[in-house]
Amino acid sequence: MAVNELDRDYLHLLHLCDQIENIIGGLKQTGATDDEKKSSVGNIIMYLETEILDDKYTTAGKDMTRINSVIATGRTYWKS
Repeated sequence: MAVNELDRDYLHLLHLCDQIENIIGGLKQTGATDDEKKSSVGNIIMYLETEILDDKYTTAGKDMTRINSVIATGRTYWKS
């Protein structure tokens, strides 16, 4: 895997974290119902969890703190 591809994939994960935070914060999907928002967050969480199973990020020294934190916050929101 090229370095640029890894950086691109990592940046994509961070953008997904932004999406989750914006949905929870009421900045995105303002016209959606709570169930629709929770469903969107749940889908993103499942994708993130699948992605972090691959150790390519940790082996490359990428900081996973924010991603893991957003997964925990998003999972709590999704299951509430």
